[in-house]
Amino acid sequence: MLKLSFTTLGCPGWTLRQIAENAAKMGYDAVDLRGLLEDVDISKRPEFTTGLNETKQLFADHGIAISGIAISARYAVVDAAEKEKHFNETRRNMELAAKLGAHILRVYGGSVPEGHTVDSIMPTVVENLRQIADEAEQYEITLALETHDDWCDPVNIRALQERVGDGFGVVWDFANAIRVTGKGIAEQFEGLKGSVLYCHVKDWTTDADGKSHYVPVGTGDAPVREVVRLLKANNLNVFLSFEHEKMWHPELPDPEEALPAYVKFMRSIL
Repeated sequence: MLKLSFTTLGCPGWTLRQIAENAAKMGYDAVDLRGLLEDVDISKRPEFTTGLNETKQLFADHGIAISGIAISARYAVVDAAEKEKHFNETRRNMELAAKLGAHILRVYGGSVPEGHTVDSIMPTVVENLRQIADEAEQYEITLALETHDDWCDPVNIRALQERVGDGFGVVWDFANAIRVTGKGIAEQFEGLKGSVLYCHVKDWTTDADGKSHYVPVGTGDAPVREVVRLLKANNLNVFLSFEHEKMWHPELPDPEEALPAYVKFMRSIL
């Protein structure tokens, strides 16, 4: 069964109570935690430290699950100090995810470091991911690498999956992957088959000068219906998380408008 979630990037001005209440009122199944108010990393906020029990009760009272936690940590890194910074962010959040009953932690590959190619950095990324995936296993957490930056091509994701093994999968941001690789949905999915843990959903149009603009899901060029058909045909039980990037793009519609519109469209095709 496909379920609906939204990333908290879409409501940067909402408190945690507003997030839980609106998620329930608007018809969502879950929330994808990516920041709260002014903080992108939620693991240090009081709502997720000293107030964690109250937070868990808040979401339980509203019947809203936590579909995952999304963090900024990336793993195409070679500098030891930088690597430790990303590992520590991951460790804090994998522990938090376990306490919240979420089993997926989104991470990045990140840009390929200067002087490297995807092929030459691949062993380092594999080593880094395998180490942190082993640590995540004790929390029953699976790392989900987003199709983002230099890691949009399903060929590269498949190579990582085969080498990292258990405890690793992918957040399929098919919009990113289309625009970066030019590969269609069927080709992407074939390469990612067996690795998709959940999807980020957004939509866009491209104007005459080639510039892309986000638009309400279902009104643009993103093949959302095709993605849903593929996921349903393969009996995947994943969240379709609306990535409304209001935090990064304040000109986008307010969450009071954008979030219910997503539910309305997605329910119509589910």
